[in-house]
Amino acid sequence: MTFTRRSGLALLASLTLMPFAALAQSDYPNRPITLVVPYGAGGTTDISARQLAAMAEKVLGQPIVVENQPGASGTNAMRAVAAADPDGYTVIATTSSPSFVTPALRDVGYDTLTDFIPILNYSGPFHGVVVPADSPYATLDALIDGAKSGVVTYGTAGAMGGAHLAFASVAKDTGAKLQHVPFDGASKATAAVLGSHVDAALVPAYRDLVLDGQLRLLGVLDGTNDPDFPDAPTLKEAGLAAEFPSVVGIMAPDGTDPAIIAKLEAVFSQVASTDEFKTFMTDLSQPVRIMSGAELGKTIEENLNAYREIAKDLSN
Repeated sequence: MTFTRRSGLALLASLTLMPFAALAQSDYPNRPITLVVPYGAGGTTDISARQLAAMAEKVLGQPIVVENQPGASGTNAMRAVAAADPDGYTVIATTSSPSFVTPALRDVGYDTLTDFIPILNYSGPFHGVVVPADSPYATLDALIDGAKSGVVTYGTAGAMGGAHLAFASVAKDTGAKLQHVPFDGASKATAAVLGSHVDAALVPAYRDLVLDGQLRLLGVLDGTNDPDFPDAPTLKEAGLAAEFPSVVGIMAPDGTDPAIIAKLEAVFSQVASTDEFKTFMTDLSQPVRIMSGAELGKTIEENLNAYREIAKDLSN
């Protein structure tokens, strides 16, 4: 490499700034951190993020202020955080919808893969394929076979959500006549299947209803089994080439110092692994599902690409 006056000045400047950069990293955080939640107050993402923040701020020694920025399925908040200063003082608690489902469907004004650095995943509700307890379908195979000979209706929390896209992919691959019935939220889809207004529902809050014998769990949309129902297969275990992994993770704007990312990942992971947090999440009927930042990034990338293909098929 040719050593020029400009390169020499640049090297001198970098060496001069190094102690200050190191000081900034070791001193982080020295003021409150804002944790943006892309939904309104009172939902499970908001409640779990507030608990994680309350426990993490005790370790970090600075307040973590939770700020709700609802709107546009979480994409407004994601866009705002993508544009925030990458100084470690603005992070977001994001979910599957604004991370890879909605960006697969339309332009959202940010690129999840290049505008953010994943810090960790700490939760993500399992989505079950449930039917009424007296349903003739005892297995996923039976449900799909039934939909090959006649129409089987299934409800979800809304059109073009992750659950809908996953089953649309199943219908395309198997030729099953799976007719989607969108509802305004998962609770209404659950009520519909309980009342036998639809043959099945793809919903997250099914645990107590299955244990009470009101619903039958045929399988889960996630890439891993629900620990509460280990015998319920994933779609892939049932031979279906689709899944809908649900994530709830923390991300920072791209450009955030790796040392800050590493510190936040260590602290949030430490907190999420405690019995106190696990008990809190159990009471909230939410699982603790810890993934490193690298694992979360890989999950988002794989599913963003997969859902883009599904969305393309649906539009044709």
